Amino acid sequence: MERNDAVIVGSGINSLVAGALLSRAGWKVLICERNSTPGGAIATSTTATLPGFTHELLSSWHPLFVGGPAYAELKGDLEARGLVYANTTMPTGVVCNDGSAVLSTDMAATSAEFERLGDGAAWNEMLGEFTKKIDLAFGLLGADLWRANSLKLFRTARKRFGTRGLVATGAELLEPAAPWLDRTFSSPVSKSLLAPWALHNGLGPDDASSGFITKVISAAVAFGGMPVPIGGGIKLVDALMAIITDNGGHIITGADVKKINVVNGKATGVKLADGREFSAKKAVLASTTPQALYETLLGDERLPSTILKTAESFRYGRAAIQIHLALSEPPIWKNDARLAEVAVVHVLDGLNSLSESVNASNRGYLPKRPTIVVGQPTTMDKSRAPEGQSILWIQLQENPRKILGDLAGEIDPGDGSWNQVRLDAYADRVLAQLGEQISNLESATLAKVVLGPQQIEAMNANLVGGDPYSGDCRIDQYAVWRPLSGATGHRTPVKGLWHIGASTHPGPGLGGGSGYLVAKRLLSKKLR
Repeated sequence: MERNDAVIVGSGINSLVAGALLSRAGWKVLICERNSTPGGAIATSTTATLPGFTHELLSSWHPLFVGGPAYAELKGDLEARGLVYANTTMPTGVVCNDGSAVLSTDMAATSAEFERLGDGAAWNEMLGEFTKKIDLAFGLLGADLWRANSLKLFRTARKRFGTRGLVATGAELLEPAAPWLDRTFSSPVSKSLLAPWALHNGLGPDDASSGFITKVISAAVAFGGMPVPIGGGIKLVDALMAIITDNGGHIITGADVKKINVVNGKATGVKLADGREFSAKKAVLASTTPQALYETLLGDERLPSTILKTAESFRYGRAAIQIHLALSEPPIWKNDARLAEVAVVHVLDGLNSLSESVNASNRGYLPKRPTIVVGQPTTMDKSRAPEGQSILWIQLQENPRKILGDLAGEIDPGDGSWNQVRLDAYADRVLAQLGEQISNLESATLAKVVLGPQQIEAMNANLVGGDPYSGDCRIDQYAVWRPLSGATGHRTPVKGLWHIGASTHPGPGLGGGSGYLVAKRLLSKKLR
């Protein structure tokens, strides 16, 4: 049995960040990945469509990582191993029934854009007010909420705003996006520009806290852009792995962990499906869902009933669909040529269609006019397509995991599964809707790949039912209640066993937050 200081289950962004920090501090780290390639939701492919085209099959954009503490601490090591980020001054835009708009990292340009829409004063006032709280907002999302030092945030907020102001801020944290947008902005284009960003945290515009999340992500994009690694997300994976191996660690693929070994209430290592065992002297970190951890990896252990009950009741959100296109030329946007240079464009009818699509999906129905997330990585990284050609990264987030019906009345739900016939029919609907905005979409398409919920879960077992966020992100499964309402953050009832990944706080978003928090706790003098 090979001895290590830490064994990490899974090789997603949180595992790699934790492994890099621990190995750099002198720990001997072993990462066990069940798939043939590491990276988790970072799945870069050069063979998905045609030679010369590089596609991110799942996650693609890295603003939360580049703007977060893990990158700040590891930046020098990552750059020394070849990681280079590209960015843009035009990170996002929208096209809807009432027009189009572009949000820029140039504050003056964005202010002028909102002024054009009749909402210049509203945007500047909102941004000014939120900027006064931005340190607390990002601090809340990045804090280890179960450590005593997280109380500093509360004390800082109370000192800054007073008791009444703090109560009012709490109400602001819980407000849905739709009423906030309706109260703040007059233009339907302004609302459509901002509202879809709550989707990227698994929320709809009518969900509690979606207003806060919309502000946070909009501010992050406005200040930090939409960075991507030159050459694909695999470059970040490679650089993090190099930090680990350069410091004596190891990463093994095809290593399906079936059991976490526990002796006298302490995690001592893992056992693989092929019978191999690896010991962990100091810690085991599991980047899994709660069910996978407590019902499978710890299935033989006697655990508190409250833990088992809340793990069993952990629920998953809407499913994702990814469409990847290889194009013979850059897309031509019919109504706003600026959109050809924008990293991520949301295509939707408006705020009402967004609300309808999210709520329909939550109840099992296919939306009639879904919100389409159109990523254009070649606006920043030309190496992802042959010269003069382009790719589109298309994400759909308003999809039921089980289909009960179709609002358009066109697709027979059958047994409710996402079989190939239903998946192709729905993808055709989406591309037809997108073709209303991109004039050469059909003529320029050289190859297409559609990944439905079944394919997405097959690629990453943590994305249950195709949920890209590894768990519903509504407020009862977020912050202090993530991963479990009856648990204590990343600690588990088993000594030396830590829970990380998108199912845990601070949730999804490719930021590496949970891996960072646990690694810093393990390296501190006091674990509590």
